[in-house]
Amino acid sequence: MVKKNFGKKNRGLSPTITTLLLVILVIIIIAIIFLWFRGMVQEGVTKFGKNIQLVCGDVDFDASYSAGTLTITNNGNIPIYLVNVKITTGSSFVTKSITDLSSNWPKNGLNQGGIFSDTINVGNADKVTVLPILIGTSTGGKKTFICEGQYGKEITL
Repeated sequence: MVKKNFGKKNRGLSPTITTLLLVILVIIIIAIIFLWFRGMVQEGVTKFGKNIQLVCGDVDFDASYSAGTLTITNNGNIPIYLVNVKITTGSSFVTKSITDLSSNWPKNGLNQGGIFSDTINVGNADKVTVLPILIGTSTGGKKTFICEGQYGKEITL
């Protein structure tokens, strides 16, 4: 036997509330997509009118470590704003800025032909890698960029 509810009204959400919920859902989805794309896209930083990542290939410097003294010579035309020093001991490493290791780094960086030399404590490290940091311009002002990977100079101790 089929029972029918003749006296009872079946009510759902009103069309206004349903429309409002759909609009809110669409806004949330658009916000998530926007934040996702924003995280994927890097802000363009340039130096000498070129993308700063391409300028890393033009950086020419030498680095050596002997008797506790780190020496860095800028042989190229690209000024080196700072350097990071990656200290490797066994299978672990720690990366430090040169300003954490020395107070003698030039304030305006290492210009063409510039030489930096100072006593740096690397403990019982197996190797030291010097990674140049360049400064470029972007829409937000001046930004630093670390030239990593093949642009660093590895020193075996």
